[in-house]
Amino acid sequence: MGCVGDDFEKQNLMQLAESAGLDVKVRTMVASLGASEAFTADFLDEKENWAVIEQAQILCSEGFFLVSCREAFMRVCEHAFKMGKIFSMTLSAKYICDDPIGVRLLSALPYADVVFGYEDEARVLAKTQLRVQSTSLHAVLEAIRDTPKWNRDRPRIVVVTKIPERTTVATVDGIKEYKWKKPSKIIDTHGCGDALAGGFLAYLALGKNIDQCANAGLYCAYENLQQLGCQFPAKPSYNG
Repeated sequence: MGCVGDDFEKQNLMQLAESAGLDVKVRTMVASLGASEAFTADFLDEKENWAVIEQAQILCSEGFFLVSCREAFMRVCEHAFKMGKIFSMTLSAKYICDDPIGVRLLSALPYADVVFGYEDEARVLAKTQLRVQSTSLHAVLEAIRDTPKWNRDRPRIVVVTKIPERTTVATVDGIKEYKWKKPSKIIDTHGCGDALAGGFLAYLALGKNIDQCANAGLYCAYENLQQLGCQFPAKPSYNG
């Protein structure tokens, strides 16, 4: 795992690696959970922390919390349900959707009003937890969308992405695909899904329709791909 410059040395290194039978095109990411494992539900009991949750009308949690602190995850989604707030969640990673952790995700899904994820994550969830036999993306989205909810008055929205090609949104009105505007150069894909979710939820909070929410999310993801690390463009150009 490492990085190289776009120069002669890179080409030479690639040729040598390939001649040795190595695949130099596959991205590798090895995560260290670090301090995230120290998070406990006790943090929610601190007055200033719970006040933030009480004030919010839209709550979003990463699926990773089902591993690091399931109790905190469930307390937040139960609060959202009890108070009639919007609860959204990200699938986060394929291993979160797969056995054995996937059963935790399945128990939380009835609380979710909006679900974000990548296509490969959604397929794993549908196959292993929802027992969907079809490999059709529409069948996968419909299964996640139609999984019973506690709040039946708010139909679930499912937003899945395949970078940098498309984002597909499933609502009670059907399924719609949104094509990505591909940047001339992709600098960093980290955080792209979170950027999309942030843009989508920001416009949802403003009362915008699904098309507007999706396009806002796509803009944020597009900009994210062109930034190195956690940075913002000097001047946002979106006016949708």
